[in-house]
Amino acid sequence: MPIPWEQVQDVKILYHITGAITFVKEMPWVVEPIYLAHWGTMWIMMRREKGDGRHFKRMRFPPFDDEEPPLDYADNLLDVDPLEPIQLEMDEEEDSSVYTRFYDHKHILKKKLINGPSYRRWHLSLPIMATLHRLAGQLLSDLIDRNYFYLFDMESFFTAKALNMCIPVQSYALFVRS
Repeated sequence: MPIPWEQVQDVKILYHITGAITFVKEMPWVVEPIYLAHWGTMWIMMRREKGDGRHFKRMRFPPFDDEEPPLDYADNLLDVDPLEPIQLEMDEEEDSSVYTRFYDHKHILKKKLINGPSYRRWHLSLPIMATLHRLAGQLLSDLIDRNYFYLFDMESFFTAKALNMCIPVQSYALFVRS
């Protein structure tokens, strides 16, 4: 399933000899600022698209009935053209540092900004980082006061969720008049 800003994405596949199962052999490595900028622009564009109604349709529930036969891929999906990708129109001057290859798949590999296809280390220039930060602005928090998060510690929350534990909080007894 391609990401919303891609129309089609070709990946390496490993098929089982009987055709019973298929494995995708590619891992989607990303550079975090570029990933946030992509989804930040998607937030803006999907909000616009939802108003237009081109890519968004209401589903009927339940989506499948028990009496319906299962859909056949070759009959129903194979010859259907994919929808156009959702992409933000960028300003050539304002977004010049990322304008040419922002939506290309693995676009950063073409430049010497990362150490290779492993995406372990990357070094983006200041104009690129500034543009990416501006594009990701919809998803980034603008709160700089550390006391805002005083009563809710995210690290403790993630640890408790990973360990499937309850977070201890102060309990209050109900006041019942007799």
